[in-house]
Amino acid sequence: MNVYKKNEYSNVANPLTSMSIQIFLYLITKTPLIMKKLLVIFSFLPICVPFSSLMADGFQIPQQSTKSTAFGGAFTGYCGDASTAFYNPGGMNNLHGQNFTAGIIGLFPYVSVQTPATANITQTSKIYTPIGLYYVGSFWNSVRIGLAINNQFGSSVSYPSQWEGQYIVQSIELKTYMFQPTVSYQICKQLSVGAGFVYTFGTFSDTKAIPVASSQYSNGEASLSGNGNAVGYNVGLFSKIWQHGNDSANNQLLQIGMSYRSGLPMKVSSGNVSFSQIPASLATEFPSSENFSTQVNMPAVFTAGLAYKFSCCKNWDFMVTYDFNYVFWNTYDSLHFNFTNTNTPSQGFHYNWKNATAHRFGAEATYMKNYSIRMGYYIDNTPIQNGYVSPEIVDANATGFCLGVGIKFCQHYSVDLSYLRSDFTWNNTTWNNPSGGSESLAGPDFSASYHRIVNMFGIGVNYQF
Repeated sequence: MNVYKKNEYSNVANPLTSMSIQIFLYLITKTPLIMKKLLVIFSFLPICVPFSSLMADGFQIPQQSTKSTAFGGAFTGYCGDASTAFYNPGGMNNLHGQNFTAGIIGLFPYVSVQTPATANITQTSKIYTPIGLYYVGSFWNSVRIGLAINNQFGSSVSYPSQWEGQYIVQSIELKTYMFQPTVSYQICKQLSVGAGFVYTFGTFSDTKAIPVASSQYSNGEASLSGNGNAVGYNVGLFSKIWQHGNDSANNQLLQIGMSYRSGLPMKVSSGNVSFSQIPASLATEFPSSENFSTQVNMPAVFTAGLAYKFSCCKNWDFMVTYDFNYVFWNTYDSLHFNFTNTNTPSQGFHYNWKNATAHRFGAEATYMKNYSIRMGYYIDNTPIQNGYVSPEIVDANATGFCLGVGIKFCQHYSVDLSYLRSDFTWNNTTWNNPSGGSESLAGPDFSASYHRIVNMFGIGVNYQF
């Protein structure tokens, strides 16, 4: 039974794609040799950096730069460094000259699961290191060109092989790498718009037990792995809608921004699956190796944000920011694996995720324009409904606190540091097998309580000339 619903984005033509590719090719071929070398380096770095993560927002990673993390992710109306290419392409005109931002984040997760039969099952955790590499450059008075490379989605989960939820998951991992050439145009002094083309490459792996017993083993095991790609776009609008006081001093300034990142349906067309510990009588249904196909739908995100900057005393500047996120998680309604061997029982899960919102708040105090202290807070609503809470992705309505500092060493260089902590407990949740156990690989229903803690540290470097 195929429970996968066709993704609404898969056949949408994108008029922004060809324009963005032309701009990106121009950037590669017409800029000076040193710029070419930097872009080539940026293009290969993420492939060499291992990534997976365990955060809120389903399997989305909203924290895509060190500075924005310290603001709680409220960056769409601020547009204060080159990561603007990701957060709001229209805000790239808020930057001048050539701007580079590079950062890495270390996530330290802890997840424990309590079931009616077991007091505590600790999820196997490791340190995850998503990266962000960004460039925004000024080439004409009204035009900015940018490049964003980051890891916007990811998930990694691992449990003991014989644990109670082994038929749902033993281990699962999704890694993504996004490449986004971007251009922005200033329509007038108060308004600019931008757009980018997004190419995504991802890898996927999944291991779980299957309920077939033999004289030697209590169950079989399935291991799936594959890779795929997807294309999408990112558009944004930025406006300095109100300003009071001296322009150079920026006594009072109100900025707003909006952005929309399209959904990314990543197709895995020829993955590999191996079955082990299978009784000989079932070898035709579960061969030692075969292929599969699936599609992982990464959601669209709409964001509206504002930033208010003011100076109320000598040598001090202040900034407060707010972002509202609306994430279209309803496209992640199910996940189905189609096997090349028609005798292999189908494998499918209904997730029935709902669209979700988040509120993000940030504040900054800057002394002598060189030393900044930042703090942030966010309220994140989970897309997962009770009855669909799976140990594959541990998520719940959550809040997070963020802190950060920024130091500008000279006219060209600055460094940012950030820290985030999130902690939640979700008691008495259920995973109801939507097929009532009729799909032989799906296993029985599962009830549990979850406790998750995430500590995240980030460091970023900015270069401007």
